[in-house]
Amino acid sequence: MRIILYLGKGGVGKTTVSASTATAIARSGKRVLIMSTDVAHSLADALGVELSATPVEVENNLFAMEVNVLAEIRENWTELYSYFSSILMNDGANEVVAEELAVVPGMEEMISLRYIWKAAKSGLYDAIVVDAAPTGETMRLLGMPESYGWYSEKIGGWHSKAIGFAAPLLNRFMPKKNIFKLMPEVNDHMKELHGMLQDKSVTTFRVVVNPENMVIKEALRVQTYLNLFGYKLDAVIVNKILPASSSDDYLNSLIALQQKYLKVIDDCFYPIPIFKASQATREVIKTDQLYALSQQMFDGHNPIEVLYADDKTQSIEKIDGKYVLKLHMPNVEITKLNVNIKGDELLVDINNFRKSIVLPNILVGRKTEGADFEGGHLNITFSN
Repeated sequence: MRIILYLGKGGVGKTTVSASTATAIARSGKRVLIMSTDVAHSLADALGVELSATPVEVENNLFAMEVNVLAEIRENWTELYSYFSSILMNDGANEVVAEELAVVPGMEEMISLRYIWKAAKSGLYDAIVVDAAPTGETMRLLGMPESYGWYSEKIGGWHSKAIGFAAPLLNRFMPKKNIFKLMPEVNDHMKELHGMLQDKSVTTFRVVVNPENMVIKEALRVQTYLNLFGYKLDAVIVNKILPASSSDDYLNSLIALQQKYLKVIDDCFYPIPIFKASQATREVIKTDQLYALSQQMFDGHNPIEVLYADDKTQSIEKIDGKYVLKLHMPNVEITKLNVNIKGDELLVDINNFRKSIVLPNILVGRKTEGADFEGGHLNITFSN
C-alpha cells in the first residue's frame, strides 16, 4: 500500500503531475485512486471526465475523485454544522452569513484527511495519489492529525465544564444530540492516519516546482515543514522547463533565467532526486497524454516506489538547551563551509554550491554559534 501526496504552489502544474503519476501506476497493473483535496478542483479537467466525491473508474485500474468539503459537511456533519450555525444566528448573524461561517476552523482539513484514511483502509487500492491544495492549506492539513487530539480534548473539556456550570442557560442553545461524541471517534481515525503518514515505507511526499524564484522559496518552506512534522520528501518534480535554446531573443532570455534557477533547485534540494518535465506545446489532458508525460518525467523509474530511501534531509534537536539543525549533506568539506542567515533563510555555501533552507519559526531570529560535520550530517548550532 502506498500513499503519495503532491504539494506545491498554485499554478505549478501539480494536478497534471499527480494525474500523470496515477495513470502510470494504473498502467503498470496496480489499482490506484487519485484524489483532489483542492477546493479549486481541476482534476476532472485534466482527466477529461466528470468527477464527484465518489470514486469514478477513468480507465482500467485508475479511479479518481474530488473531495467536496462543503457538501460533505452538509451531508454527514449536519449536527456539528447546524450547532455552530445556530450559535452564530443567536449572536445576531443572518442565516446566510451564519451558514457560511459555521465551518469550524480545521474542519475542512479534517474531512480531507478522513477521505484519505477511508480510502487507505478500504483495501481497494494499491496506491492513493493525492493532488493537494496549495501550500498554505496543505501545511494546515498535514499538521491536523497531530493537533486534532489536543483540539478535540479542549473542545470536549470546554463542553463538559460549560454543561456543569451553566446548564440552564445553555440548554436553549445546545442541540438535543451530543455532537461532541463524534470527536473521540474522529480522533482515533486521525491517530491512525498520522501513523500512516509518518510510515516512510507507506507515505511519501513530492513537491512540484517551476524554475522561478518565488516557487522555489515556497517549495523550500514545504521541505522544512515536512521535516518538522516527520514526513518524508522523496522527490522534486521540476515542471514547465523550456527548451535548451531558441532563435527568439525573448525566449532565450527566459531560458537563461530558467537555467539559473535549475541550478538553484539542484543545489537546494540535494540529495533528493529531481525529475524534470518540459513545457508542453499543448494542454496535457486525458490519460494517453498524461501517460506520455509520466514516461518523460520519471525516465525509467517506477513512480509507485519510494524514490529516495535515506532518512529525512533535515531535523531539529534540542541539545544542552540549544537548538541544533541537522542537515543531511554527505561529502561536505567542512573547511570550505560558510553559513549566513538572511531573514528567515539559512544560506549554506560550500565552494560554488549554495543550499538555502527556510527556517521554521522556532529558529527565526536566532544567531548561529557554530557548525560541525558528523556521520554525513552538517550540524548547525543556534543560540538561545
